Amino acid sequence: MIHRMQPASKRWGIRLTWLTLVLAGLGGAAFYFQQNPEQLPDWAARSDLGRDLQTTTVYRWQDASGAWHISDRKPEESVDYREERYSRDANVLPLPPQLQQ
Repeated sequence: MIHRMQPASKRWGIRLTWLTLVLAGLGGAAFYFQQNPEQLPDWAARSDLGRDLQTTTVYRWQDASGAWHISDRKPEESVDYREERYSRDANVLPLPPQLQQ
């Protein structure tokens, strides 16, 4: 029985196909976990990237009338604001005035 090797171009085509499939799978997993960081496995959630995915940055400032504003977008450059980082599942809105003591 004679064993014939595949041509080099066919071998590279198979390797390229597998590489494409693996990269597509990794890209899909990365996109899923970016959109759903609460689904990260424990080992990934403890990493620096996992912690970054599970936190969000909000900007807090007070306008001229004394009302507080909270947003995920930076205010105008002329506004004095405070940048705060929170876990995505934290409630960052203040209590209504009738509940504040």
